[in-house]
Amino acid sequence: MNHLRKLGLASFLFLGLGLLGGTSGVPRLRGPAAAGSTALTVTLICYAVGLVLALMAFMQSRRGQSLDGTTKFLARAPLALVTIGVLIFFLRAMIG
Repeated sequence: MNHLRKLGLASFLFLGLGLLGGTSGVPRLRGPAAAGSTALTVTLICYAVGLVLALMAFMQSRRGQSLDGTTKFLARAPLALVTIGVLIFFLRAMIG
């Protein structure tokens, strides 16, 4: 398997784990107070690792190599999804 595919899949994995951790909803009233902050920390770390891997894969895919369609998609799609998510978040914050 190509190294760009591996980076893209790893980026999708960490972004998915961050999304899963962010939407799973840790009950704040039933557990210790640190459980919520620990879940938030793990979610943010997953997002950060996913973003770094997405940036690495995107930058390496732009070097002018001859890549097939699947490799291009896996290398460039995670950064595009992050960009679209940030744009939606920004627009929702600006609209109110």
